[in-house]
Amino acid sequence: MSNILFNLSGKIDPQTVEALDIVKRAADTLSIPFFMVGASARDFIFKHCYGIEPPRMTRDIDLGIEVASWEEFKQLKESLMSTGKFSSTMERQRLRFDSVFIDIVPFGSITDKNRRISWPPEHEIFMSMAGFKEAYEYSVTVRLSSAPDLDIKLPTLPGLAIMKIISWKEKYPERKKDAEDLLFIMQKYEEAGNSDRLYDKEQNLLQEEKFDTKHASIRLLGRDMARIADPDTLDTVITILDGETGEQSQYRLVTDMIMGTLTFDDRFDEILFQVERLEKGIEEAGKNK
Repeated sequence: MSNILFNLSGKIDPQTVEALDIVKRAADTLSIPFFMVGASARDFIFKHCYGIEPPRMTRDIDLGIEVASWEEFKQLKESLMSTGKFSSTMERQRLRFDSVFIDIVPFGSITDKNRRISWPPEHEIFMSMAGFKEAYEYSVTVRLSSAPDLDIKLPTLPGLAIMKIISWKEKYPERKKDAEDLLFIMQKYEEAGNSDRLYDKEQNLLQEEKFDTKHASIRLLGRDMARIADPDTLDTVITILDGETGEQSQYRLVTDMIMGTLTFDDRFDEILFQVERLEKGIEEAGKNK
């Protein structure tokens, strides 16, 4: 168990464990690497790994699979359907396991030169997979069950944050939840295993942020994001954040982060400053790559 970062045995509901166990056996047989992404990864990381209650919970499962072709994607879906446990839906990427929906999206060499996939058969709907490769490469292994052993991969919070930013931008204005999730990651990064780092190797951040641990940890998150991102992904993320900060008439990302709260006016300036701290951390580490 030396490579298992968290043992979550007994913490995950049996239906989710059963679904992921079947997926893993099918994916392993086909030699298809996969990891959890999206809201399900958020819940596993915060609630089950760090004991931090997320703002909302989901029972649905989001998976990223590394494949070279749509044929491999099809083979995995057919393998899951053949178990009799999964049923198809109207959406190409979605399967149903009892009451749980499982979204499966491909990344890797299946993407085009712009790191996008286009869904067959029409190939008219495009989806950016930028950030998925790095998020998978730096993912961590957690144990969901010890009887029998079931180990799966989760992205780190920096990897998840990268994917959230890109997803929000690509689907705007449809992905307000991605903005909310990004804010949650930013504001809880200190509590999610990073507090000691601020008082050890990252003391300069605390000093520069006048010992505000939240602002320092957000800059630390930005640095960690830059450390794992490849140059193209890094440029994409910085371009998005550049467009959402500074002197301009619209702040769509910040607005989506706090829309619906009762303290919109009071929180706007503070949340904008936090986004600027995130970008500052990204740019600091990006210069040293």
